[in-house]
Amino acid sequence: MRYKAGGTTLTCPCCQNDTFDKDKRQLNSRGATFMGLDWANKVATILVCTRCSYISWFMVEPMEHSQS
Repeated sequence: MRYKAGGTTLTCPCCQNDTFDKDKRQLNSRGATFMGLDWANKVATILVCTRCSYISWFMVEPMEHSQS
């Protein structure tokens, strides 16, 4: 899938590929983990390059973008 962030079509900074697999990752903090509150931590969206597997992290979810 292709994505846009901030109005720009995303490409991998390593190999210039423009297709990614999307997933979510929890951003754990020591304090919340210590208190057993991992569920309260923020979540980031990650895009994994389908060519070289480079991972890009986003706090605002990128939008899907179909090539015209």
